[in-house]
Amino acid sequence: MDDQRHTGFTLVELLITLAVIALLAGVAAPAMARFLEQARLRSAAEALAQELRHARNHALTYRNTVYFSFSASADRWCYGWRETRPCNCFSGAAPTACATGSAGHQRSRRRDSADFASVRLTTLRSARQRTLQFSALRGMATAESFSLRNAANELRVVVSPLGRVRTCSLDGRGYPAC
Repeated sequence: MDDQRHTGFTLVELLITLAVIALLAGVAAPAMARFLEQARLRSAAEALAQELRHARNHALTYRNTVYFSFSASADRWCYGWRETRPCNCFSGAAPTACATGSAGHQRSRRRDSADFASVRLTTLRSARQRTLQFSALRGMATAESFSLRNAANELRVVVSPLGRVRTCSLDGRGYPAC
């Protein structure tokens, strides 16, 4: 006799597999959304801290005072820095408003809220505009604390009077506690 076996899935097996996949996706989607929100917040905090450190190092290396400017409106924010005087990072008319370097080799030193969706940046002093100065001598700075928050958490980037930059978390997850 010829024994022919049919290979494949039955309709019931396929439906059960799809139901299990749908259940797992339903459980994983909120966790993934929280993970993405936390990643955006960490990315924004690290970018701000890195830019502050870069401004301080620039002041020490080139022995020029560096002005780090922060501006915020109701729905957006930006920051940038340069050597000569505070810059207006909202200024769209002047692409070199927050730039460093010589006339032929200028590099933009500006970031804004469009780079970090859903992250809100404020200073703890509630100022809409703030300028920090990094001194050419020893890199000392105007002390300031920045607060970054979104639906996931809140992080702070703190600049000490000595010019040191650190990142901390209010709940102590992922960073030292504030």
